[in-house]
Amino acid sequence: MLSDRYVSAPEDLLQLDQTVVAHVLSVDESADGRKIRVSLKHSVAEVSATQCLSPADFLLDYFGELEGAAGSAELGEIGRRTTVKVKQKQPYGVLVTLAGELGAISADASGFITTDQAKDHLDECKEGTVLPACVLDVDPEKNIVDYSLRSALTTDSAASAVSAKKSKTTKRRGGKDAPDIRQALADALRKQHDTPVVVEVVKEDYLVLSLPAFDNAIAFAATKSYNDRSKPFMRFKVGQRLSGTLVRVEANKRTLVMLQAGSDVATAPKQVADGGSAGKRAVKEPVDRSISFFEDYQPGRVTQAKVMSIKGTQANLDLAANVKGRLHITELVDGPLKTLVKSPVEAFAAAGVRTGDTIEVKVLGWHDAKVYKFLAITHRTSPLKTVIETTIRPSKLAASNEADGSAKSLSWKNVEPGRVLHGFVKGIQEASDYEDATVQVSLGLSLVGHLPLLAATSSYAVATHPARHFFPGSSIEVQVSSVDKKHRVVHLAPHGQYIAGVDRPTLSVDQLVPGTRVIASVANITPAVMFTHFYAASSLADDSAGPQVLRIQGK
Repeated sequence: MLSDRYVSAPEDLLQLDQTVVAHVLSVDESADGRKIRVSLKHSVAEVSATQCLSPADFLLDYFGELEGAAGSAELGEIGRRTTVKVKQKQPYGVLVTLAGELGAISADASGFITTDQAKDHLDECKEGTVLPACVLDVDPEKNIVDYSLRSALTTDSAASAVSAKKSKTTKRRGGKDAPDIRQALADALRKQHDTPVVVEVVKEDYLVLSLPAFDNAIAFAATKSYNDRSKPFMRFKVGQRLSGTLVRVEANKRTLVMLQAGSDVATAPKQVADGGSAGKRAVKEPVDRSISFFEDYQPGRVTQAKVMSIKGTQANLDLAANVKGRLHITELVDGPLKTLVKSPVEAFAAAGVRTGDTIEVKVLGWHDAKVYKFLAITHRTSPLKTVIETTIRPSKLAASNEADGSAKSLSWKNVEPGRVLHGFVKGIQEASDYEDATVQVSLGLSLVGHLPLLAATSSYAVATHPARHFFPGSSIEVQVSSVDKKHRVVHLAPHGQYIAGVDRPTLSVDQLVPGTRVIASVANITPAVMFTHFYAASSLADDSAGPQVLRIQGK
């Protein structure tokens, strides 16, 4: 009930002693309770419903404190076009000085252009070069001016409704030189019509915007509100297109815009222009024609995907031309495969998944394409950097169309000793100076367990040539032996049906008597003694408490 969007930590959103707007949901008047349950969501706790505040009050109060009652002549220069001289080029931006004339801004004012605002002329930004610029913002106290070199801001916009229809006497825009722009803004303020805006600069407490419908006049919006003090840098991006309503147009003060509710989503302008609505990202050529936006791929959604390739333990999918997906081998079936396979491709084929096929899948969630870290439902990572995790397990496809959180639950943090799992052989990890050889078993989307090779078989032939028997993609049933949380390793023991063609070892400590044959590994040899080690279970693998696989030293 804190926010309409995902909040990882309440302290990112709220501060102690912060004034908030709350909507009362319920009142517990019992002696044990005496609590009032409230919501701080913008969609529920509307400022206008308080009858004492208006949605623009926070915005006006904030900039009123920032500018003072009278404003300043320097602020009146915002939006003016001029020229600047490059002083120094840095990785984070360009330092400049004023080369042209701006009546209220002194020639010794420090000028700065961010990399985003300089990219149109970045190659020309050499020391001493004079370039056309537009004033984005002014800090009169610190004598600092923010400029832009973007062509859209430094030249007249032929597409501007104001320039094309109303302006006949001036080609310059902003400040005193374009009263027609000022009048058009005043008319829009009076009519309270929504207008599109483009984010030019994201600052700690406010946004610098351009207004395309008004020859890219410069305006400002707050990044915070009564119920939200979070950092703006993940919610707003340079170039992002939003919608808002003008709330102040005054001389020697910043022009202010109130953003529409729900506008704080990082939507690239090109994606919106390609057919997406505000806040949504359009998909191109979706396999499932009922899909229009990336946001339609919500967890629990059953949709269609095309299998592009099968590599390792995953099938790479295309859900649309600009949307990638993944089907992990552990999301093929509910139990072990009934077919003996010798490769992951055969395992996928046994489940009816082949390269080139169009298959029905269910969305489990989204993860980062590089690190496979699951993302929040409200994430705003680019679709090109996001992979949609899917499943075709019959039990999940048949379940109701709700988000299934089980995809994210299986990890070293919560898997308990004794738990029986169906997995797939990922490969053989060779022995090293510090670790014994193990059979690696894929147990979940990001969970791999380790089955000691000498605990995996009672056959000398299998132990000496494991790759001939533990084929990648083979279905295997195992039981969690222990979890090393310090090193984040899950140790396994054989269980149940185990793996086709390999006998499940049943040797336990209780069975160790003189004459018992074991498969051992040589650890060290001295002139007098050969040191070995082998594995045995402290209890049988079908013990519900879970077997403890012990590494026993011998000589």
